[in-house]
Amino acid sequence: MQPSTAPPGRVVVAHPDRKAQRALQRLVGATLCPVDVVSDVDALIAAIGDDETAIAIVDASLAQARPDLQLRKARAWIAVPGEGLASADARAIDTLLVAGWRHVVAHPMPVLAEELLATVQKLLRGDVFGLEKYMAWGAEVRSYTLEDCRDRDDAVATVARDVVAVGLPDRVGSLVSVIADELIANALYAAPVDGTGARFRSADAREKPRALTGRDIVTLRWATDSRYLALEVRDRWGSLDPGSVGARLAPSAKQSSSEGGMGLPLAYACCNQLVVGSEANAMTEMIALLDVRYKPTELGRTASFHSFTLRTRSA
Repeated sequence: MQPSTAPPGRVVVAHPDRKAQRALQRLVGATLCPVDVVSDVDALIAAIGDDETAIAIVDASLAQARPDLQLRKARAWIAVPGEGLASADARAIDTLLVAGWRHVVAHPMPVLAEELLATVQKLLRGDVFGLEKYMAWGAEVRSYTLEDCRDRDDAVATVARDVVAVGLPDRVGSLVSVIADELIANALYAAPVDGTGARFRSADAREKPRALTGRDIVTLRWATDSRYLALEVRDRWGSLDPGSVGARLAPSAKQSSSEGGMGLPLAYACCNQLVVGSEANAMTEMIALLDVRYKPTELGRTASFHSFTLRTRSA
């Protein structure tokens, strides 16, 4: 009998605390990839070298001191909070988002474990799309396809009503309304581009009817598994630069952009984790995750952020 093979690549964990090192090593060891553990940034750089298949998992305080790390060759750089009950420092997250980090985890255990394992597996497998990766097996996914721009209000109202109908509090329904409205608007008006890359729908009147066919089709999906509520919006343009999104979400950033304006920062502020997936000229997917297990005051005020690009054996 031949054992199953591990996905190509390896993981390097950089954390100054021995207990946290062991916890992170056990967690990502579930991927069956080789896991190296180091204590500081110099050792991390030496361990990564020029290995473009390596995934670096870095303590947020170390990453904040060296935000330029993510410019080095690697499959991905992931910042995580230290082990314990404290969320990542909001200033550290802001620094890393502004610096262009594409993977920043804000929450401690046990949320850290769930986010980190899903993120590493997506990177290793090159399978970056779908809210199902964040749901427990058995969760039912509901889907809505918009046929006209004017369906936006109905889609938002329907998903908010359905979320409350399954037993989630009105507070969650209100957050879902805001997030869905902003993500759908982004897909309808910011995503379409012409041959020059200009976003020719950005100035369209929002009450103007427009049939959605071909690349204009927008889909909305959602699911809950009593841990998370996941809300997913997809467009068929794939025009968003995933590497630029994080910097636009940072509280210290100037929120003005033709790629969605204030919509994405507002959606990010309303969720606990925002995940962007992109395939150039084909699809952009936004997934907003709300952790429904905890009260808002029990989680960090800053959300996690992840940005994936579909590539051959990479992300």
